[in-house]
Amino acid sequence: MNSVLPNPQGTADRIREAIGRQGWVRLALGAEAADHPLDALEQWLLQVSNLLGLPVPQSSAGTLLAHIRNEGGDYSRHTTRGHQTNSDLSFHSDRCDWNLLFYVRPARNGGEVAVVSYGEAAAALATTNPTALDALFAPFPFDLREERIFAEPAWHCRPILWRNAKGAVRGHYIRRFIFDSQRHSDCPRLGSRQTELLDQFDATIRSLAASTRFLPCAGDLVVLDNYQVMHARSAFTDEADSPRLALRTWVAPQTSDALPPSLHPLAGSCLGSVFRGGLGCDAEYHARLGQPIAQQ
Repeated sequence: MNSVLPNPQGTADRIREAIGRQGWVRLALGAEAADHPLDALEQWLLQVSNLLGLPVPQSSAGTLLAHIRNEGGDYSRHTTRGHQTNSDLSFHSDRCDWNLLFYVRPARNGGEVAVVSYGEAAAALATTNPTALDALFAPFPFDLREERIFAEPAWHCRPILWRNAKGAVRGHYIRRFIFDSQRHSDCPRLGSRQTELLDQFDATIRSLAASTRFLPCAGDLVVLDNYQVMHARSAFTDEADSPRLALRTWVAPQTSDALPPSLHPLAGSCLGSVFRGGLGCDAEYHARLGQPIAQQ
């Protein structure tokens, strides 16, 4: 066993540099990095996360570090979260600024990951259907699920894409949440034109995915800026005695863009460089929303 995990500060510095360039990074730290007791790996990932900003809760129970593994959940149910299944997960962004995923054990088969940036997807769609691209900057209904920041609303309308203060395309897309919004009787109905637009967007994303698809290995650390990129995962099959496992934190980074006001129900605050995102629901968490990271 390697007695020392990678230096947390050096790891955080590598992440910041890469995220600023491309919105995500895969650091191949080597299988020996994963060959440590699970509690040591958890502590290391939380150290790295705290150097980048502040971890935010991933559940209403306040979970700061989640185990990503198949727990046999039925993904057809809207109450089942994808990370608790071995299902194919289509392109999406999580409900936070940054994901940190440390892979402890790969699957026997499958579990490939692909990453596509919102900017690349928008540029590709602009060449084939600029009208469809423009429509993605208009509001779509999104379900907010049972686990959410605020008790109300249960759904909201917001764009899939927007531009930040520097004019760069940013986004947040979960097609499943758009269609699940229709379970609410007071939510606007999706029209056939909106469904066609989503189909075109998905086709564009899939056309870009092949060049970024990879199979995570033990010791890989993958970090994603959820407003710059979206990711997907293929279905997988586990080894019976050594199931696939990744450790995940959600992080509000020290520097982040302001968000469109319509994302407030999703993020809890639309200010930049503040504590936001996640699925907390207690009074302490609510009091921290919108506070500058440096003051935490």
